Amino acid sequence: GSVMVGHDGHRGWVYSLAVEPNLQGRGPGRALLPAAEDWLRARAVPKLMLLVRPDNEAVRGFYSAVGYLEEPRVVFSRRLDGK
Repeated sequence: GSVMVGHDGHRGWVYSLAVEPNLQGRGPGRALLPAAEDWLRARAVPKLMLLVRPDNEAVRGFYSAVGYLEEPRVVFSRRLDGK
């Protein structure tokens, strides 16, 4: 598995948490996420955020099971590559 995390000084973000499909449900994600949280705590970042597509029920279930809350948000974006 792998986790990519960063922060802007106020909010931390998990940009990516990925686990090899044949290892999903066996604990790597549950081990990587606390490591990301600890990394942010060590930098005094008070809140961790992450984005999940609304139709990704399995991932939403994972984060809910480990204590994360769904928060209503509106996401704005703009393509910069002309596509």
